[in-house]
Amino acid sequence: MIKSYTILLSHDDWSLYTEKFREDELYVKVIRRIPSLEELTENVIGIIYAKDKILYKHIIKMISRNKMVVDFKLLDEYKSKSGVRAIYASTEKLPGRIAEKLLQNCKIFSMSETIYNGLERWNIIADSNSFTKVIPKIRELTFDFKVFEDPIDPLLSVKDELTPKEQEVLKIAVTKGYFDYPKRIGLEELAEEFGVSKSAIMQILRKAIDKIARKSIKEI
Repeated sequence: MIKSYTILLSHDDWSLYTEKFREDELYVKVIRRIPSLEELTENVIGIIYAKDKILYKHIIKMISRNKMVVDFKLLDEYKSKSGVRAIYASTEKLPGRIAEKLLQNCKIFSMSETIYNGLERWNIIADSNSFTKVIPKIRELTFDFKVFEDPIDPLLSVKDELTPKEQEVLKIAVTKGYFDYPKRIGLEELAEEFGVSKSAIMQILRKAIDKIARKSIKEI
């Protein structure tokens, strides 16, 4: 069965440096990775954000000079009052790394990674049987490790995740102005539309919004 997982981990490399800063001060996000198991490397596309130029230059230096990085290029930079954001491309060695363990021992369909607060957060869609078997091998490379299974089916769209009732209630809520400011319709009027109690309509809306939020956050 194909499932979605989140892994939280920490190990001895430059990512520990981010422990000194909040997410709104510094983060690195790996959004694309294409492996070459023959050459034992992977090509990576990522995003770096830092609140100021000094911090930005320092994290660039730490990543580009990492012993596992074969090649590093900045593709674009965006500077604003809130900080510096850059897109980078790198070629990195695979042997001995978490990515190698996953790619060689697990059927992976999607893999992204965000680093901040000293932790790496891996979002993975994989075959559950092979993923379960590779967990001990990944754990050996870390000193802080947690894994969570995402209850939302990674193969379904948000619409597919919602029940027919949730879709109907959400559609009416939007068209009638429940999410407008100020509201054009309240919970009581919305409940009357469906002939249910106020608490029942609130519960349906909460479940629908929760599913949308959980599905959407995986794609950020």
